[in-house]
Amino acid sequence: MAHILQYFGFHIYQMNPPRMVRVRHFEFLCRDHDIEPTVERFRVFYQLIQNMGFYSFGSRGGAKKILLNPPKNFHDWKQKFFFIREEVMPIAMTFRPWSEVIEKEELAIPKKDD
Repeated sequence: MAHILQYFGFHIYQMNPPRMVRVRHFEFLCRDHDIEPTVERFRVFYQLIQNMGFYSFGSRGGAKKILLNPPKNFHDWKQKFFFIREEVMPIAMTFRPWSEVIEKEELAIPKKDD
């Protein structure tokens, strides 16, 4: 997850905790199929969006959905929210200004080899 946040240039506290499910699900799915989860692979399926004052990841148009039944909500997540000390993060994360425009990326969707 840290490399994805680093690539997109925002700090973990700028991400809506319930939306972290997409990143974790991607990682678990890759590992289950003995595939190394990379930023490049993640970008095939998701794109950065702003959502209610947080950064999040939305499905990339044209890409096959890999999270078919996402949770509808996370009741009481704020009561379980906790802070992570910066020193325990494996990489340095930067704060992305909310006013920074998110450039729309047009990525070619890889085709399955026949």
